Amino acid sequence: MTNKPTRRYQLCIDKLETLEDVKKILDLLKIRIQTDDPEYEEVKEYFCLEVVPRGYIKLLKKVGYEGINQMNWDEMEIEASKLLENEETN
Repeated sequence: MTNKPTRRYQLCIDKLETLEDVKKILDLLKIRIQTDDPEYEEVKEYFCLEVVPRGYIKLLKKVGYEGINQMNWDEMEIEASKLLENEETN
């Protein structure tokens, strides 16, 4: 199987003409910020869709909301990953 070569492109801002163009690009970039970022408070109103790790629902069922609230992103990701691995081996 041959892989098609990939290339990397930089955004040419001169090509952006409308607000819709800008929205399309920003959505595509999937920009995220963590709540411990020093600048988070200044921009939090623009970040209203929480991103959760794969397997989050399984983890939530196991530990409940209280357990989830006591975990940081890395802990959730590790624990959710373990649950998914266990599911695949069973």
